[in-house]
Amino acid sequence: MELSLYQDDMEQSQHEDAINRLCELYPEQCEQIEQSYLENLKDLLSGATIRTYLPIFVSRKVKETLTSEV
Repeated sequence: MELSLYQDDMEQSQHEDAINRLCELYPEQCEQIEQSYLENLKDLLSGATIRTYLPIFVSRKVKETLTSEV
């Protein structure tokens, strides 16, 4: 994962945990999940003033993408 996306190690850990949870739900799509998560995170970071809820919002967008492809 790109460290430049994160303000600190704690924030990086939160996003890694979110990716891991998604991979547990959709194990056959883990590689796609990480790529999609990082793309969505980059999009949301550009306008984010409060970063606390980003793992929730990004996870939701990734889930929507995964379920719409089925």
